[in-house]
Amino acid sequence: MSLNLANLTAKDILAMNYNELISVVRETNRPPGGVSSVSHLATRAHLTKDSHVLEIGTSTGITAIELARLVGCRITAIDINERSIQEARRRAEALGVAHLITFEVNDATSTGYPEDSFDLVFCGNVTSLIPDQKAALAEYSRVVRPGGFIAAIPMYYVKTPSKKLLADVTEAIQVTVEPLEEQYWLDFFLGDGRISFHQDKYTFDWISDEVVDGFVKDILTRPHLDELSAKARAALVEQYSVFMRLFRDNLSQMGYTELLVRCEVDELGEPELFTASPVGVQR
Repeated sequence: MSLNLANLTAKDILAMNYNELISVVRETNRPPGGVSSVSHLATRAHLTKDSHVLEIGTSTGITAIELARLVGCRITAIDINERSIQEARRRAEALGVAHLITFEVNDATSTGYPEDSFDLVFCGNVTSLIPDQKAALAEYSRVVRPGGFIAAIPMYYVKTPSKKLLADVTEAIQVTVEPLEEQYWLDFFLGDGRISFHQDKYTFDWISDEVVDGFVKDILTRPHLDELSAKARAALVEQYSVFMRLFRDNLSQMGYTELLVRCEVDELGEPELFTASPVGVQR
């Protein structure tokens, strides 16, 4: 289902939430940390060309495409948005990795894939956007092989956000945003045979207005947007700029963790006692 930009009015654009606007601008919807996070987690999970990865919430395909380019493994990438899947396929074809990736419209809470099908389930931060998060995690755990991994990059607040900020972000993405902290996500992902294998923590940088506006300008010069009428384009500039500044304000109060979880019950029933930390880092 392609989107006819010529038929979009300024009113249509201004009524769109951020997820709908992505299908118009074809923004690269990266996971927290971008390609670096993808590379770190792929390396930590010991992926090889023989690995099979399930990516949850692929959007326009950046994670699946980078895994294919970096590792050369097979990826099944799913999303509930058909337009995003179409754009992901286009990008994979353009970058020569379409033969490694199967893009499908599918539900993360009930994929229909057989048990123990994947070496890695890569869910980024998308679990926070799924209404039934427990069902999603149960599905990740079901389809990953024993000894395989779940790679998550949960975002959380490191500063207390205002109620207005939470309300504005909730309206923008049409998902209720809670002021969750890191421990919430650690408690969520770990347990029931899911063991922490590796964690790296980051905080988001503050991005200036000039950099945000430059990004918006670059994105909105894409040739396909020439189909828009002058009024619709002006509305797009307005709406997209509002969203980017809002997300800048929100992310500047947040951090994220590159979390690699191993899905394996220790048959001996013994947790590790003598753990270690990098030099200069205290637990």
